[in-house]
Amino acid sequence: MASMIMSTTSTASMAVPTDYSATSSTDTASAMPSMNGMGMTGMGIPGIDSSAPLSTDGLDMTNGTIQAAYLAAILDDTELQIVGNRFAENFWYGIVVVIFIAALLNVIQRMVSRSRLRAAASNRPHPARPSNIFSRSMAFVTKISRKITYPQWSPSHHTGLFKLPPVGIILIILTYFGFLFALEYIHVQVAGDKDRQARSIRAGWLSITQVPLLVLLAGKNNLIGAVTGVSYERLNVLHRWVARGLLLTTTMHFAYQNALWDDLGLLQLEWNMDTCPPTGVAAYAIVLWMNITTIAPVRNWWYEFFVIQHILTFFGFIIAIMYHLPSTALWTRVYIWIPIGLYLLDRLLRSTRYAYHNIHLAKATLTDLPGGVTRICVRTPQISRWSPGSHVLLSIPRFGIGQSHPATIASIPSSHDGELVFLLRAHDGFTKRVYNGSKAPGFPSDRAAEKSAFQNNSYFTLLDGPYGASHADFAAFDTAVLIAASTGITFTLPILLDLAARAAVRKLPLRALTFIWIVKSAACASWVDTELSAAADALRIVGIEVEALLFVTCDESFVGEDERQVGGCDCDTSKEPCCCVQEAEASGERVSGISTKRTSETDSQTRNGQQERRGPVRSSRSGRPDIKALLSGALAKTEGETGVAVCGPLSLSCTVRNAVAAANEGEGVYLHAESFGW
Repeated sequence: MASMIMSTTSTASMAVPTDYSATSSTDTASAMPSMNGMGMTGMGIPGIDSSAPLSTDGLDMTNGTIQAAYLAAILDDTELQIVGNRFAENFWYGIVVVIFIAALLNVIQRMVSRSRLRAAASNRPHPARPSNIFSRSMAFVTKISRKITYPQWSPSHHTGLFKLPPVGIILIILTYFGFLFALEYIHVQVAGDKDRQARSIRAGWLSITQVPLLVLLAGKNNLIGAVTGVSYERLNVLHRWVARGLLLTTTMHFAYQNALWDDLGLLQLEWNMDTCPPTGVAAYAIVLWMNITTIAPVRNWWYEFFVIQHILTFFGFIIAIMYHLPSTALWTRVYIWIPIGLYLLDRLLRSTRYAYHNIHLAKATLTDLPGGVTRICVRTPQISRWSPGSHVLLSIPRFGIGQSHPATIASIPSSHDGELVFLLRAHDGFTKRVYNGSKAPGFPSDRAAEKSAFQNNSYFTLLDGPYGASHADFAAFDTAVLIAASTGITFTLPILLDLAARAAVRKLPLRALTFIWIVKSAACASWVDTELSAAADALRIVGIEVEALLFVTCDESFVGEDERQVGGCDCDTSKEPCCCVQEAEASGERVSGISTKRTSETDSQTRNGQQERRGPVRSSRSGRPDIKALLSGALAKTEGETGVAVCGPLSLSCTVRNAVAAANEGEGVYLHAESFGW
């Protein structure tokens, strides 16, 4: 795609030596009096040497003829367009290099995972440990880069109005903007009044050359994601920052030219005689609006409306920029036709797959669960394969026509009789209507009665996907740590189920696994209690050490009121009162399958300042986990690389990121952080 852009623009620049700019010198010149003879860039200005830099010194700038001639000379971009075209090509050379490096790293990671799996299958010792000087060197460099790029800072009282991405993303963003500034200001100095025109022309080229990249990063069938192994929703943050880069260069393009015209007293003349300024303002206003509406609070206020208006305003931008390009430089529209083609290709592929997956309308069975959660089970023969951690865009027309909700698949193809299982927590809008629908009068919520109630509580469902699952293979690590909060378990549970299914038929490099789940109420364990127990047992049977920990943060029934303890809890009090509790050292009780009773098979101990009761499968504790201490404990016994996955709110992801970056034990730690939204 980039080579297409480069080859097309190079050929065109030689054949048609004109440039796209905020104004059309040809259009302006045609409206001005003819001034043949010796002049600046072919436009005569009496008394001025054509070889000298443009300057108003000695000119009567109150004379309308002189003003028109001088403006035409300023706008003449015969040479500037050639340089602008070259720097637009250089932009794509840089982008292609970055994509190539990311694709190469993706290939190396996949090769390493497959090598470890083969080594484990052939009973080689320590398959997840670097075995030669090359792999040890790569592991060292990777370990250092992870320590630099993984950390993330988040305000203690996060409201959604402000957040910083991880350091790695920040470095990518800073590099991108540094690249834009370098392309804008390298070799751009022009003597005389045409200096700011040269800078404006360069910024205009850099603006239009970013449009294909903007669209490439937005599609769900993403070409960049296909070669780099990064799913579309993780590229979305880069899509937004490229849009901000586009806003920056268009601002520079607009500001440099209008400031120049104003200083020369030619602003009113240019706006009166040329159509490019108003069309440019229209395109700029649309770019500004699209950037404002992508800010998280605005985007999340009414997401369906955001998507519709975002698509419509994008087409408005395309129309405005097409009119803005001067008639003498229509070939530059290649930078617009290519993103149009990319967008249509994405829609064609997505529509084709959507039609295939919904040829036979699937039905969703709804079950209400404790904690305001709905379990949705969908059986469809059209979707029979997906990877752990995948998600779909789920639509149930009964609860919202035209509304699609991203939902992670909590099952794997070999579990739950091949059904796609989702867990949705009720908030507002679609999820709340679904939850209310699951509590239809007369519909039983227990699993035993679910099948008999299928016909009475099932709804036609449309599915788009699956997407995502861009993480590394956790079977290829020596130790795995899976961390989830609330419905984030829909991401970590299928990874656990996949590991258990594969370990039953083939020896894996994985030796130990720690599964951490944080919930408000102990009753929430009923969501996946059976699946979690079965997977943990299956892994233990084949010799993989499993530690499953449930942390209950807000359950009045879990302890007595007099033992409630708030101090030391890390709560987000901006959303709700802090309700961490301290587990009572009390009696034998069993809550939703979580055994807290002391028997001959259990023992009680204090770890990290928290009272716990350990059962044969898992232990339950009150309060929030000490992520750093738990991670250190897992790394202390690892014999190779460790893989960590986390899915939950921003505060949890930041905590895990910082703990992984600070860890010094083991052979290195890989981290995949999945968020609740994007």
